[in-house]
Amino acid sequence: MSLSEFTRFLSQSPEPGVVDIVVDSTERDGAAVPVLVIGLYRPADGTSIAEAARMAYDNGDDGFFYDELELTDDCEDVEVAEFYPRWPHERDKGDAALMHALCEAIPRPADGNVRRTYLFHHVDDQPYLNVLTGKPFALRG
Repeated sequence: MSLSEFTRFLSQSPEPGVVDIVVDSTERDGAAVPVLVIGLYRPADGTSIAEAARMAYDNGDDGFFYDELELTDDCEDVEVAEFYPRWPHERDKGDAALMHALCEAIPRPADGNVRRTYLFHHVDDQPYLNVLTGKPFALRG
């Protein structure tokens, strides 16, 4: 699958922030289909993204994370069924393949450009994974 909608979104939304990449599902032809819901967020003034993530982890609720962020842009849902042929089963296998494809699609920052934080997770599921490292984001202070 081409993640062209994802790469187009990244190129059209150049500002710094948190790119939140969430696997959710939608109904297509009577069946659940996995999709990516992608948003670009800016932390509220004085907010630590890591602290907001830890609040979500501690409370088991993504709302604590999103309460500290302001949505600045989002894109249309991106179907990712080819990464999850047995959806919703074998999520780990699909996640690994999708994270690899996302990492390949993310442009490397040019010198002097502000870096972004790219987070991956399933809806209402933590921890958030750093797409570029594959490691959990902000588990410990």
